[in-house]
Amino acid sequence: MKNVNKSKLINFFAVLAVILLLIFFNFCGLLSPAKDLALWTAGPFLKLFRSVDKGFSGAWDFFVEIKDLNKENANLKNANLALLGEVSRLKETARENEALRRHLENDETANRRSVMADVVGYNPVLGQYFLIDKGRADGLSAGQAVVAANDFLIGRVAEVEGNHSKVLLIFDSNSSVNAVTQDTRVGGAVKGSHGLGVAMEMIPIDVRINVGETVLTSGLNDGVPKDLIIGKITDVVKKANDIFQRASITPAMEIKNLEQVFVIVQ
Repeated sequence: MKNVNKSKLINFFAVLAVILLLIFFNFCGLLSPAKDLALWTAGPFLKLFRSVDKGFSGAWDFFVEIKDLNKENANLKNANLALLGEVSRLKETARENEALRRHLENDETANRRSVMADVVGYNPVLGQYFLIDKGRADGLSAGQAVVAANDFLIGRVAEVEGNHSKVLLIFDSNSSVNAVTQDTRVGGAVKGSHGLGVAMEMIPIDVRINVGETVLTSGLNDGVPKDLIIGKITDVVKKANDIFQRASITPAMEIKNLEQVFVIVQ
């Protein structure tokens, strides 16, 4: 046991002596060549470690920049979507205001009240009807005329619920509106032809009507004012043995493209 302790003590003093000698040699400058050799040998490794460190540092900075750019792009995308939505709403409002302005420019319109409605459904397979988003709560009732912005007749209100209504179009075979030709002032009834067109019937055989004449409502139907525009005569069919003649009419409005209509409630 004493030998072990003695050996440890000798080792301790030997290491201490070496350290003191190294400090002394360094103080005297005798270790400079050895230090230069060590630095020269370790130089490439130090450069490698520095390059690797810079690479990791640059990669991290690049990752942070990419993350910031993605966040900025996401914010810009959300801002663009919000702007697109606002522009779209403004365009729709402008379009609706333009339709309302054109409707109110008509002199007859100033003397009656009408309700603007959006077309919310159209299915020609189930009959020549479309649905609008106004109903009994807005003053609508069955039989009222439905027109486009320029007082072009579209149809009549057929069924009314609280907040929506069903409009029977002039193309439907159940539709019948009393009418008059604008120039020759000949009366008749405008009826739908199973969704295929519109025709003016019950025209006396001995009167003359002209192709190209405008056909207007006569005002003889309840809920349908006079002078609403139905369309123009495109063809006249007159047979010698008949007591009435018939005129084909091209409607003034392409109904399938309508988005807003006006229901005349007064």
